[in-house]
Amino acid sequence: MKTGEPTATQDQLRSISWWASVLFGVLVGTTLTWIRTQRNFFFLGAAILAVVIVTIGVRTIRRRARFPQMAQARISWTYALWTAILLILAGPIQLVYVADDLSELTIKSLVMSAGFALGIHEVDRALVNASKKGSEAP
Repeated sequence: MKTGEPTATQDQLRSISWWASVLFGVLVGTTLTWIRTQRNFFFLGAAILAVVIVTIGVRTIRRRARFPQMAQARISWTYALWTAILLILAGPIQLVYVADDLSELTIKSLVMSAGFALGIHEVDRALVNASKKGSEAP
């Protein structure tokens, strides 16, 4: 087998499951909300974010090794849109709206978690769909 040949069939290429998206979304959404406002949560929050980033990174590397067509997929407008939404949630939203009391923290945490869960799932789905379309072309 040569380098760059797929080690799995195209039918096995699937996007991230909803439960994994929700898990990552809740971890990232609540951590980003609480890390910004609670001084005592900083080190624990940094550790949580590091674990999530490393986990997603390793999973992506392993998928691209198994499905080389993922590395050659064209970026679609949906991928770009959802990536922009994730960047806005992680950046400007954190700076613009700082929650003060527990009810605001809870609401912001729920909104951020839902946004990240949906965003993570849709970014991955757009990447997988682009990979499948690219491999079907002659």
